[in-house]
Amino acid sequence: MKNIADIDPNFRVPDTIPQDLAFAPVDEEPFSLWGLAPNRKGVFCRLPEAFLPECNEGVRELAYHLSGGCVRFSTDADRIAILYTLRTTGNMPHFTACGQSGMELFEETDRGARQVKTVIPAMADGHGCRKEQATWFALPGGPRHYALWLPLYNGLERLLLGFPREARVLPGRTPAVEKPLVFYGSSITQGGCASKVGSCYTNLLGRRLDAPVVNLGFSGSGRGEESMARYIASLLMSVFILDYDHNAPDEAHLTATHERFYRVVRDAQPRLPIVMVSKPDFDVDPPRNAARRAIIRRTWERACAAGDERAFFIDGETLFGATDRDMCTVDGSHPTDLGFLRMADALEPLLRSLL
Repeated sequence: MKNIADIDPNFRVPDTIPQDLAFAPVDEEPFSLWGLAPNRKGVFCRLPEAFLPECNEGVRELAYHLSGGCVRFSTDADRIAILYTLRTTGNMPHFTACGQSGMELFEETDRGARQVKTVIPAMADGHGCRKEQATWFALPGGPRHYALWLPLYNGLERLLLGFPREARVLPGRTPAVEKPLVFYGSSITQGGCASKVGSCYTNLLGRRLDAPVVNLGFSGSGRGEESMARYIASLLMSVFILDYDHNAPDEAHLTATHERFYRVVRDAQPRLPIVMVSKPDFDVDPPRNAARRAIIRRTWERACAAGDERAFFIDGETLFGATDRDMCTVDGSHPTDLGFLRMADALEPLLRSLL
């Protein structure tokens, strides 16, 4: 059976790298890493490795998935090559390889971000992606600022960027919002199942609001532990979005953890805007999801009654809109690009007002 790329060349992924390029690792100057925790050289992780022993087993693994991470740089190059080694080959049947293991390059300006290219990982013979990846493509040329957003559901063992030897490569642009939007939540927060990296609602909001993003979504593992609350409470943030409803195993767990999580963060940062969100896939089980929503709403109501004017609540049932809700998820739970777009549209006005 023929490969589709042999029939339609538009599906080919270029993997022959021009020889006249100079490569450098992204964890060295002039590149800057955003959305990842500071760790030893060569380690790409969303959390400090020293904190991982305090986390549940899922978080210890998923922290190396790089949702929300990006590399910023500026260059006048007319070409870029990307060499990278994935931590795993990845093989999720309901998730594109582009979203799980690919990247996405955007040009950044003071007027907004513009997509330049989706970095499509090459597939291995059989299942999943090749661990060793190489690709290149043209750039517009002229001095420009770029952000390369990293895989949503995979990690990197190395990442090198290559440019023509005569090109200038300089530090990237700093986002207009100084402190990051910090999201804590589930697989939906992490970005499952966006078709490409930039479609995840957290990344989309970061681009729209010109703000750094710290994505602490952990698939199946955002359980609201007090240790995670203390860690998040220690971060510099412009807004904190508390969105782990989906991963609380049951209503009793959500009741036991949700208000406590809010309180730990609030006690550490009295003026921080905290946005509480209930799960968006409400239609799967409306009675149960209404009960869960009531628990989250109660945290917010008690906060307001205690005089907290910087606590906010968003009803997850509204996030997918009123029409074509079935088109907003892949499997009844994890959003498609349309679902993520509607989530971003619903959250943006409140977040913009808080920045």
